[in-house]
Amino acid sequence: MKITTLKTSTTALLAVLWLSIADAAPIVSQQIEPATIALGSAARLTVTASGDTAITPPMVPGLEFVAVGQSRRIESVNGVTRSTSAVTYQVSASQPGVYTIPGSGSGSEPLVLTVTPDGSGSHASTSPADGNRERTDASAFVRLRLPKHDLYVGEVVPVDIQVGVREGIVVSLNGLPTLNGDAFTLNKLSGEPQRAEEVIGGKPFTVFTWHSALAAVKPGALSLTMAIPLTERVRTARVDSGLFRDAGMDDLFNDPAFQDLFSGSTEREVTARSVPASFTVLALPTEGRPADFSGAVGHFTVSSSLSESSAKLGDPLTLSLRVSGTGNFDRVNARMLTDVEHWKSYAPTSTFKPTDDIGLRGEKTFEQPIIATQTGPQVLPAILFSWFDPATRRYETAHTEPLTASIAPSADAAPVALASPPPANAVVAAAPETAASALRPDHVDTGEGPKTLLPDYYRPAYMALPSVLILAFLGAWAWVRRGEQAASHSAQASAPQHVQPYLSLMEKAGAANDAELFFKSARTALQIWFAPRWHLPASAITEHDVERHLGADHDVSRLFTLADESAYAGVRLNRVDFAHWKRLVTRQIQPEALS
Repeated sequence: MKITTLKTSTTALLAVLWLSIADAAPIVSQQIEPATIALGSAARLTVTASGDTAITPPMVPGLEFVAVGQSRRIESVNGVTRSTSAVTYQVSASQPGVYTIPGSGSGSEPLVLTVTPDGSGSHASTSPADGNRERTDASAFVRLRLPKHDLYVGEVVPVDIQVGVREGIVVSLNGLPTLNGDAFTLNKLSGEPQRAEEVIGGKPFTVFTWHSALAAVKPGALSLTMAIPLTERVRTARVDSGLFRDAGMDDLFNDPAFQDLFSGSTEREVTARSVPASFTVLALPTEGRPADFSGAVGHFTVSSSLSESSAKLGDPLTLSLRVSGTGNFDRVNARMLTDVEHWKSYAPTSTFKPTDDIGLRGEKTFEQPIIATQTGPQVLPAILFSWFDPATRRYETAHTEPLTASIAPSADAAPVALASPPPANAVVAAAPETAASALRPDHVDTGEGPKTLLPDYYRPAYMALPSVLILAFLGAWAWVRRGEQAASHSAQASAPQHVQPYLSLMEKAGAANDAELFFKSARTALQIWFAPRWHLPASAITEHDVERHLGADHDVSRLFTLADESAYAGVRLNRVDFAHWKRLVTRQIQPEALS
């Protein structure tokens, strides 16, 4: 009994002593797994630091460090508090070689990473087309399945986004996979992901697969990653007896009662990211580009129709153009008909109907109201539509068949029937003639003649009326103009107080690293600020209005573009980027709005 009590007391005492020593001087450690990888794959560097020691990524020429997860653990034992932080980096190399990663702080030893050019590293991998290699000892991975990595600007390719998780380790997926980078756009993900079981390195993974379509928006040597937030359960580290090994206390530190005192499990939120997938994106060729080309990339067919084959003069008809096929329908635009003889045309509208769940195949329909200006058979000419086909690497042009409509006179233009003259042999009864009417004057008697030959519109009474009307018009115009100016001044005066909430929201979004909310708030603030100055509703101000007032190369125009891109493609910013765009907004908005 005394031995047990003594052993327990000694265990507690040593635990307090060990924690006190650990907190006295910050300890930084790092490890990399695996130490040898093939070019194109990645390793994971985990840096752990005690206390409040800041962890920063190493700087090694030829290596790229991307933070993929971080955690912080706080423990309190017998009144002594100990905190530990850990950051995990995904490490990839630009070329083969042997790289030395310096220590991150006191107690941290340098590490060596070997990158082989022939895939002879010990890292488990998939085919190069996957653009990803998953670790067999990780709790989760993200990988991309793509048919090709050489693209043209605007070309759409299908992509499978797969997320593998370990059952019992990953507690939950906290969102959908998102695209990192502004050089690509991603169509809407398919609905519920497909679920399958897969064994990697002898360990079971549950793999969720989403389908989508990917397109590049600019040329160059580009890369992208996909990321997904998740919560994983990790077991706290067991105490290492190495600190007291020289004192002969291995048996004490390996005692289950001592280990259970410090071991356990905790949950942490991390972000799993795919290995960067590299692309070579080519610009669309200028040689052979048709004059009517509007940016469509893919393979398409076209057809057209008219809502009615006959109509009355002045009645509207609807001309429909259908573009079907496979490709980037966001870039499919048609000019339809303009300046056609005997026809008046209006701006067309468009609708898209996909035939798959990712928007890669479908039909886009353009409808244009037209009105004939002349009766008779009227011909509508063929409509041309051009696109670039990545499969043939050339431009293609198709045209519809001409259409004919029969235009009849309108009901309002019907001729008025005239009375027929009487027959030549008809007898016309004459009214009885009296003595007074027997003799009639040979001129019309209009009574008293005019006293002057001056026209009426030169007389003073008539000349006063236009003057009164002109003065009344000028007075009304001045009153309306004064009201508009007062409303404009009032809107400008009230703009600062309406802008301020969005500036505050923009500030909070920047601090939270929320790029989508940051750009949305910044754009709304600028719309409210410009509205009374440009005499436009705030919600109606678009990038086109910015280009018209400030120029196409203005930074505000780029901000409006990023606001749209961040909503559907995701935009990653660092602190420098947030500060740059914040300064841009504050320069545009006058100082009184910021007070």
